[in-house]
Amino acid sequence: MRILISGFVVLISLLSSMTALSHHSFSAEFDVGRPVELTGTVTSLEWTNPHAWVFIETENDQGNSESWAIELLGINTLMRSGMTPKNVKTGDLLVVTGYGSRDGTNTANASSVTNKETGKLLWASAGRASN
Repeated sequence: MRILISGFVVLISLLSSMTALSHHSFSAEFDVGRPVELTGTVTSLEWTNPHAWVFIETENDQGNSESWAIELLGINTLMRSGMTPKNVKTGDLLVVTGYGSRDGTNTANASSVTNKETGKLLWASAGRASN
């Protein structure tokens, strides 16, 4: 019986550590030396944990369309600050400031998200809320 309980404890420990490893630090994925300001149309929103994601279609300097994936915070934190899935709809025009990915892909971590049409700040990280 002790072996069965010990095995169960080991299994639970392994499973919980796998969940912890799936989360990443900001600096592992994003580069503070690569600030971005993007204006684009929402194509979709993923309201998931550990981070919500908003996907936008932007236009680059050459006038070509680019798709960007924008990482937000966890949904509980977003909801406590007043942002919900009802605040962002497909077709909305957003201005996103943040930091680009280390690997140079069209992925960023948002510092602030503003609805360009209404001027309403939808969300800002604590360091940006006073700006």
